[in-house]
Amino acid sequence: MKQRNIMARGVALAIGSMLPFGMAACATPPHPAVTAQAPVASRTDVPDRAAEAALAEIVRRHGVVTAGFGVIRDGELVWERYLGEQSPGVAAGPGTRFNVASITKTVTAETVLRLAGQGRLSLDEPMVGHWLDPDIADDPRRLALTPRTALNHSTGFPNWRFFLPGGRLAFQSAPGERYSYSGEGIEYLARFAERKLDQPFPDLVQAVVLGPVGMTDTSLVAQRGEAATSIARPVDEAGRFPGYYCRPAEQGGGCRAEDSYAAADDMVTTVRDYALFLGAVAVGDGYGAAMVADRDRVQTDKGDQAIVDCASLSSALCPDQQGYGLGFNVLRFGDAVILEHGGADWSEVSLGYIETPSRSGVIIFLNAPNARALAAMPELIEQIDPGSPFLGEYRRWLANARRP
Repeated sequence: MKQRNIMARGVALAIGSMLPFGMAACATPPHPAVTAQAPVASRTDVPDRAAEAALAEIVRRHGVVTAGFGVIRDGELVWERYLGEQSPGVAAGPGTRFNVASITKTVTAETVLRLAGQGRLSLDEPMVGHWLDPDIADDPRRLALTPRTALNHSTGFPNWRFFLPGGRLAFQSAPGERYSYSGEGIEYLARFAERKLDQPFPDLVQAVVLGPVGMTDTSLVAQRGEAATSIARPVDEAGRFPGYYCRPAEQGGGCRAEDSYAAADDMVTTVRDYALFLGAVAVGDGYGAAMVADRDRVQTDKGDQAIVDCASLSSALCPDQQGYGLGFNVLRFGDAVILEHGGADWSEVSLGYIETPSRSGVIIFLNAPNARALAAMPELIEQIDPGSPFLGEYRRWLANARRP
């Protein structure tokens, strides 16, 4: 069976990431990938023994602590591999949960889309009637904030408020005016949903996504003690473990409170759970064809943060359309659509995508100090899907990171 090239990305840059871009967790690549006329097969079937050996060597050489890989065909996980340790003396395996940073946003987006599909909220209703952050209470632009602007990253908010003077949330542009990747926007959306529906957001996620999809090893809520032991143990460059849901001092320090949730960052999941999720996304479970079409169209142009650098490619390799949709980066090649998101923080780099209508996809979860994971990622992508449209993107980021 031939593998179709199906990659798309928008690396969800979380707090303190070392990735060399200020694009707030989304970005750009070149590629030999799917063409509008005839998707290219980059590998026969799934990674062979030589590729698996190469993956192990790359992980070892770059000092990646924990790695999980998956290949999806027809919506099903058909190949998975785990390398390194979950924790000292415990080998990684199917039960290892990875912090996937901004890939969290895809599950939040799917929750909101399913709630909209059930008629419990509208993507285009003003959020101000149910949630208003006090920092923007006097700004008239608050009236234009909708779930859609949060999902397509056009709220006008920064990625995180602590980047702004005084650490106060403020608009950088008017809602709907332009692309501005924002974790704040996704958190704002979660607060709106839970207040409108009078349910904690993690309960909504469980009821409409995690439960129905069968994601039994996924959580947006910070866990401690025994509940956290299956999480790939994050360490800094010196091998120090600051704690689960904690940051080293040089990354700002501090720990998430137990049982607190984040809608834009810090979800933990397994390769198997996220494969189930991508399979459900590919068929539009939970909402109808009209919303699938809305989700899969480009809602905001990312400008110089476009996923594929078409200027460096032949026109045959450039997507017909690219940008941000509703919770995913979108690449369209004729009738084929690639939905993708990625994540990066101080101790992880992650990538996941699915192509429709083939329902083929790839998952790469890395637990390692960010610089090591970033260095390994393009080599790993090349082994799993050498025709990836994201390979050039990661190479570009890596080159920028190494620039003095």
